[in-house]
Amino acid sequence: MILLISSKYDVSTNIVIQWLNYYDVDFLRLHTEEFCMLNHFSVSNQSISLTINDVNLEAITGVWHRRGRLRNLPNSLNDLGKVTSYLKKEEDSLVKSIETNLKATKKYIGSYISEIENYKLDHLIAAKECNLNIPDSIVTTSKKDLFDFHTKYDQIISKDLRYAINIKTDDISINSTGTFKVTHELIAELEDHFAPIYAQRYIEKEFEIRIFFIEDTFFSMGIFSQQDEQTKVDYRNYNDEVPNRCVPINLPNDLKKQLLDFTRKVKLNTGSIDMIYSIDGRYVFLEVNPMGQFDWLSKNCNYYIEEAIAKEFMEI
Repeated sequence: MILLISSKYDVSTNIVIQWLNYYDVDFLRLHTEEFCMLNHFSVSNQSISLTINDVNLEAITGVWHRRGRLRNLPNSLNDLGKVTSYLKKEEDSLVKSIETNLKATKKYIGSYISEIENYKLDHLIAAKECNLNIPDSIVTTSKKDLFDFHTKYDQIISKDLRYAINIKTDDISINSTGTFKVTHELIAELEDHFAPIYAQRYIEKEFEIRIFFIEDTFFSMGIFSQQDEQTKVDYRNYNDEVPNRCVPINLPNDLKKQLLDFTRKVKLNTGSIDMIYSIDGRYVFLEVNPMGQFDWLSKNCNYYIEEAIAKEFMEI
């Protein structure tokens, strides 16, 4: 039996389930939005036993962790202020221990731990160590250093170090603008010192590349975003009226090897990698998202990624 951990709204999970049904593979789906009853997680000198929603996970042969995490805290305990905060920290420790235990004994693709510990700087350094090209980057709290970085490269961009900002209170609402160009005029308006800013050299590109990977298989798509001012800096500034042209592409074998080395180094067995192909003919690594969307990539390129995921668990 395969355990699927996913949002109940995730379209890709629904399609994977269709393929599991087609291939007559038993599965249990747990939704990350719903309370998940932990019957017990027992540890003794003789054995370790885990039962969730009355299912003994000894019966589970593999796990596809699409995104999110299990919820073991009843809704009745969600509005108790600091008590709830404490209980959620305890719950988080439990969820991570459950994942670690299952990884040790089952085929486990995906990871809540990797999703929340998605540190872009760590991944950038790992990419460099695997001989992938990366953009020159800086994190600084200094207006002078940011000015110097801009002067050196003329065009620079900024992005989030980890998460897109989404802050809402009764008084304010702040949302991330995604990746954007940092101008000389914008820097001039800053204070001399500020919270850490992550900036990179802007590299002119022929096209962008989205790569979904599972184990050692890569599904790659070229995104021709350069001709649209709205998507020129980052295709994720989507133009819904005139979508970018997206086509399947083949990556060079040496690049695949470097990417495989990278995924193993950062201990990811699935995720989505963003790269660009520069105007001077270089493949440049930008970032990896451990739980990136792939439904649109699968459809645009006729890759049938959802079937490939189902087949991963047929081989157990």
